[in-house]
Amino acid sequence: MKERFFRVAKWLAYPAFYLLCLFMFGYLTFPYDRLKDRLIAEFDRTQSKRGGAAAQKLEIDELDSYWFTGVEVKGARLIMPPADGATGRSTTTASAGAGSADAKATGPKPTVIEIDEAHARVRLLPLLLGRVRVDFWASVFGGEVQGVAPVGKTDGAIEVEMENLDLSKIEPLGEAIGGIPLRGTVSGKLELEAPEGKFNKADGLLELTGSEVMAGDGKTKIKGLIELPTARLGDLTISAEAKEGVLKITKLSAGGPDIELEGDGKVNVREPWNNSSMDLYVRFKFSDAYRGKNDTTKSVLGDPSGSGPPPLIETLEPRMKRAKRSDGFYGWHAHGALKRPKFDPHATDTPAATRQRGKSSDSPFAGGGTKKPGGLGLPLGTSEAKKPGPSASPDKEVTREKEQVEPPSEPMPVPAPPPAPEEAAPIPPEPAPEPRAPVRGEDQTDENPPLEQ
Repeated sequence: MKERFFRVAKWLAYPAFYLLCLFMFGYLTFPYDRLKDRLIAEFDRTQSKRGGAAAQKLEIDELDSYWFTGVEVKGARLIMPPADGATGRSTTTASAGAGSADAKATGPKPTVIEIDEAHARVRLLPLLLGRVRVDFWASVFGGEVQGVAPVGKTDGAIEVEMENLDLSKIEPLGEAIGGIPLRGTVSGKLELEAPEGKFNKADGLLELTGSEVMAGDGKTKIKGLIELPTARLGDLTISAEAKEGVLKITKLSAGGPDIELEGDGKVNVREPWNNSSMDLYVRFKFSDAYRGKNDTTKSVLGDPSGSGPPPLIETLEPRMKRAKRSDGFYGWHAHGALKRPKFDPHATDTPAATRQRGKSSDSPFAGGGTKKPGGLGLPLGTSEAKKPGPSASPDKEVTREKEQVEPPSEPMPVPAPPPAPEEAAPIPPEPAPEPRAPVRGEDQTDENPPLEQ
């Protein structure tokens, strides 16, 4: 029995050794440089399908193996060209043909997302069951991001944890708020359960917390003109719940000593994730203590006492003026795809927004004018339809009323003047039916001669 076992084992050892050597040499000599070039070429090919839109660029310094079922990347950079805020077109493309070296030097710089190091590998046990799940880790934005995600139509949840991400290194976020630098750290987690791998039907939650968040650094100039001191937002909290592919923001707030921030909205999850569309409303307000901090803040943000000229920030940026709300907040609407978000002023409490919503039907300014009790129609602008404003003089309003209502001649003409008292007195009310009655006597022919005439 032993001899037979050793004889079979000897014949099995040769193919097993062959397969082991094949796997080891294939693993050690795999052309990862060729794989890196192939990944970059595939990325460029997908970008070329976007047509006239500005293409992104991917750079990878080094690509190598990670354990037996994974790869490791070092020095990866995603370069996104700057976009014109008004049209969304590439600034480089829009200014092409200008031929000015100074314009290229002073133009906006592209946004770069840099990954210092990252690796991803396929789990072996789920793979034996026909499920493809990938573990990933990355050192990015000065912190770490790690988690697990299904691939293809594999069921399972995507789990992502973020630790100590430096806001000052997230360039897309700074570009989204007008180039104002941010400082602070952010941590949180994302959990989405995707049935059949479809994240547009996912359920889950999102939790983010920011510590010591600040806006501005005291050096960066707003619109290239004015420097503002650092504004403290304090601790930032973002909570959201996902149901059937809709991620609803349940809490977005920060109550720092210099800026108060609030917000709400939703994100419709799509595939790929950067095609997800958002519909967020964010509003913020500077505290009176920060606005009155020095002469610069008073001129840029407005004197808290209400005196002085209008805030310079609303003069330099007209959209800030349109975003001003009646409660002192600046409201903004962030919408569109995550890869190219759009930001528009949103101030529903301003008179301009009220006019856009339409006037009420019972408003005295909705029709052509108002009526006096006597039935005489008055045009808008008279003292009965509109009271004089602070810029109008009461004497001028009274004069205008006399010119429009009271003609210079006397008596005042009216559409149907009543009869004079002298003409109404000689007509008695009783004898009116007597001329129509039958005449029987001779003496009745002499009665009431005025009526017969």
